[in-house]
Amino acid sequence: MDRLFLKLFLTFIAAQFSANLVAQDTTFKVLEPINVNGKKAGFKKMGLYDNELEEEFNVRGYTQLTIFKEDLTDEFWTSGGKNCIEGKMLGTDEESFLNLRWNKDLDECDWVGMGFGWDGWTGKDMGYVADTLAIELIVRSSGKPFTNIPWAFCIEDYGGKQAWLGYNKTFLTSDEISTEWTRVEIPLSLFPFAENDVDLTAVKQLMIQVFSEGEIEIKSIQLIPFSKKLKQEVHASRAGKRPVIDGKLSDWLTSFSSFGSGHQFAVAYSEDSLFLAIKVIDTSPNLNGKTGNSLWNGDAIEIAFATNPTADTKRKFLLLSDQHIGLNCGRNPYLWDWKEDVLLSTIQFAIAPSSNGYTVEFAIPFKTLYQLNLKSGISLDFEIAVDLGNAEARQNQDCWNSGAESGFHTSPKKWGVLIFD
Repeated sequence: MDRLFLKLFLTFIAAQFSANLVAQDTTFKVLEPINVNGKKAGFKKMGLYDNELEEEFNVRGYTQLTIFKEDLTDEFWTSGGKNCIEGKMLGTDEESFLNLRWNKDLDECDWVGMGFGWDGWTGKDMGYVADTLAIELIVRSSGKPFTNIPWAFCIEDYGGKQAWLGYNKTFLTSDEISTEWTRVEIPLSLFPFAENDVDLTAVKQLMIQVFSEGEIEIKSIQLIPFSKKLKQEVHASRAGKRPVIDGKLSDWLTSFSSFGSGHQFAVAYSEDSLFLAIKVIDTSPNLNGKTGNSLWNGDAIEIAFATNPTADTKRKFLLLSDQHIGLNCGRNPYLWDWKEDVLLSTIQFAIAPSSNGYTVEFAIPFKTLYQLNLKSGISLDFEIAVDLGNAEARQNQDCWNSGAESGFHTSPKKWGVLIFD
């Protein structure tokens, strides 16, 4: 009883303190304070023995796992006004959920978001478990299915330090978010806590900034154990016969990996070259009138990879051994090396039309790569991106590993893994 009384007393004090708290205006960094326009007051549903049962569920002794479930209390806030964002509980006694609607595109909506100061706004010591947890959202669509949630997630400590992470389609555990409940899992180890000096022993809240316009239903938000691989992997098979670089891909027998809006790619190698084949889905293909290093701003292919298999996979800057090249896929195609800022003439490529876009082939001689000593069994950091544009500019970018998250061209931490069989 003494432990229960102490916890209730501390929760009461923290709740009183939280009444004057404000959210931080944030676009992936701390900005000026803004007013909280909506805050839900209420009490959590609790049975007679709920507190005792809660102690049984833990991850390495950490028990503050439920961020939101069944009810909205004063732990939940929104900012931006009801025209910008509104959350309300719907459902029945057997199943309740949070219906969330937002519209960031309105002129009156500057910073739009929400927050959860779970466990009565108490400070959460997550320092010893952050590397083994993920934020799990149980969500569903109220209408048509979709895959992208235009949100950014933030863990904030009681010192005001914040670590932000944008939504990535790889967080989705199924093909899409439909009218059936679906899991989204966001590994805490992906948040830049160390870079932003976040104190994980005194976590205050989970904040979510919303963009664009949308509606979603949320059944629960919890912290769950997480031990899955954080990076996608693709295998490069040894080519029995050198492929003909004509863009037609008829001689590619290896399996293709899918990403983005339906694009596919495969990788192979020989004693002297690396081969790539890419199938691009594009309803308005080969539109890129850009020149020089601006080729990314239209239809293009970007490839980034390491040539040092021992490089730190969490590095956020390019090494001399890292490569970043691009192919302008317009009417006058050319290859560009962004590291050296020059045209590339040593790499063979071909582009061919397809029924739903176009296909591309590359043959990259190893002698053109920085100190690459290729052998079976090694793995290299690797990323591939498809830039989709119109006659004016790029409209979208689909990345294999980093998804919709920007910045892969300067941060190898966001690349996947290429394994040579």
